[in-house]
Amino acid sequence: MVSDADTGDPVEVAGLPRHPAPVPLALARDGSHLLVRTGPEDRPDRDLVLLRLATGEKRVFDADADGLVHQAALSPDGRSMATLTDEDCVRVDVTDLGTGARKPLWSTEGWRSDAGLAWSPDGALLAVGCIDEEEDRTDTVVLSLADGSVLARYEGLTALSSPNGAWTGERELLLVEEFPDESVPPLFLHDVATGRVRRFDRVPGQVGGVSAVADGRLVQQLPGGLFGCALDGTDPRLVLGLPPTYEVGFFDVSEVF
Repeated sequence: MVSDADTGDPVEVAGLPRHPAPVPLALARDGSHLLVRTGPEDRPDRDLVLLRLATGEKRVFDADADGLVHQAALSPDGRSMATLTDEDCVRVDVTDLGTGARKPLWSTEGWRSDAGLAWSPDGALLAVGCIDEEEDRTDTVVLSLADGSVLARYEGLTALSSPNGAWTGERELLLVEEFPDESVPPLFLHDVATGRVRRFDRVPGQVGGVSAVADGRLVQQLPGGLFGCALDGTDPRLVLGLPPTYEVGFFDVSEVF
C-alpha cells in the first residue's frame, strides 16, 4: 500500500504479487515509480521490479547472482538506481534504468550492510551506511558518483534511511549517532564540501522514530502519526495520521510539504 499525496488515503499498488509479499526498496522522487524486491524468502536471488504506479507497468531487473540486494535507491532524475549488495563484501553498483547496464561503483571488505543508501538531490553523491565489523560500529561514507571515490567518512554516525530524505541540500547530509551518550540522540548536519558541522539537540518530548528530512524539516513518527518538525523536534505538524497500533515499516519522501 502507498499513501495518496493529496488525500492521505491508503492506495493498493496494482501489479504486485500478494504472496510472497514484495519488499519495497525505494520510491522515485516524483512518486511515479516504486522499486521492490520479489521472490520467496528462502531464495536469495530475488528480482528487482520497477513499477509505474499510475499504470501498473513493470520492468524486471535480473537478480544479482553475487548476493542479495539489501538496499536500493533511485536517482533524482529517475534514470539510474544504486544497489547495495552484501555477500563476501559490501558492494555498491549503479544500473542504467534505460539499458539495464550495471556497473560497479565501490566495494569494501570487513563491512556489512546497514540501513541507509541515499542520493544527494543533484545526483552527484551517494551516502552509504555500513557496519565496520572490526570496530563493531556503524559508519556512513559519501561516494562520488563520477568515479566511486570516498569523499567523506563519518564514524559512529548513520544517515537517515529514506533514499530521498537524508540530505537537506546538495551537499548537506543529516546524520544521527548510533549509540549516543545522551538519552536523546542529537542530529548532525554535515556539509560534505566544507566540513562544516551543525548539531541539533532534540527536544525530549518531541523525539520519535526519525524517517527523513524534507524541505529542511524532520519527518518522524510520534504518537498519532507522522509529523514534520524543525530539526530540533520543535514545531510538530501532522503529515499523516496513523492508528496507535500502526507501525511504519517503510518510508520514503519526496515532496511531502
